Amino acid sequence: MITKTDAAERQLNTAIRLFFENRDHLSSYALAVASREVTDDVIQSRHSELYQRALARVGDPLKVRLSYWKVLERLIGKDKFDKNFIDLHNKWKRFLKHADKDPDAEIEPFTTKLLALVIIWAIKNYVLLTQHLTIEMKTFFVWFAVAEPQLVKSVPEDMMTKAIAEMRSNISGDPYDRNTLETIYTAMTDV
Repeated sequence: MITKTDAAERQLNTAIRLFFENRDHLSSYALAVASREVTDDVIQSRHSELYQRALARVGDPLKVRLSYWKVLERLIGKDKFDKNFIDLHNKWKRFLKHADKDPDAEIEPFTTKLLALVIIWAIKNYVLLTQHLTIEMKTFFVWFAVAEPQLVKSVPEDMMTKAIAEMRSNISGDPYDRNTLETIYTAMTDV
C-alpha cells in the first residue's frame, strides 16, 4: 500500500531530480506543489501531535510553525498577507492544473529561484511529518544552503554542515548555472 506521505515523498524526489537535471521545470513545479499540498493536509490532520513534537523541539509556542500558510503569513506580515497575495501565489498552480475557464491562457515563465523556493517548502513539510530526509532532499537542502544562505536559518545535522562547506568549495560561480545543477544531479545519481 502507498500512503499519502509515500506519495508526497515520491513526488518531491522526482521534482528535485527534474530540478537538477534541468529537464522539465514545469513538471518539477507541479510535483513539488502537489507534494506540499498533500503534506499540508496530513499536517492539518495530525496538528496536535506535530504541534507537541515541534514545541518540545523549539521550546517556545510562539516559534512553532506547522502550516505553510502560517509561515508565509509570519514572513510577509499579517497586514500584507491578503487575498491578492494568495491569488498571486496560486497563479502558477492553477495554470498548470486547470484549463476549463481559459483554455488559451498563457503565462510568463517562472524563475529557477522560485522553483527552488517551492521545493524547499515541500521539503520542510515532509521533514515535519517524517523527521527524515531522502538523499534527494539532503542534496537539495545542501545546494539551497549554498545558493540562498540568507534563507537558511539552521542546518538539521552536523553532517549537513560539512556537506554545505564541501559543496560551497566546489561551486565556483552561479549556483543556479545549468552546468552546476547537472553536475549535482550526476553526483546525486551516482550515490
